[in-house]
Amino acid sequence: MMKASAMTRKRNGEKNVMEIYIDMLLNEIILTSQKTKLLEDIDAALDHRNESLFLKLTEELKEINVRYGS
Repeated sequence: MMKASAMTRKRNGEKNVMEIYIDMLLNEIILTSQKTKLLEDIDAALDHRNESLFLKLTEELKEINVRYGS
């Protein structure tokens, strides 16, 4: 009986670690895609000489870099 309980706790612990890892991975994927989109939009703003949009987008990118690291 004790072994079964210990094994269940171990499996639950492994599951929690796996869920944390998956969550971290998904967050990294989302962050990377947001940065990529912002960089593409910044390039487009430069191409179209849209200074106000460029400034807005670069500010968003700075905020993401400060919040999550570069």
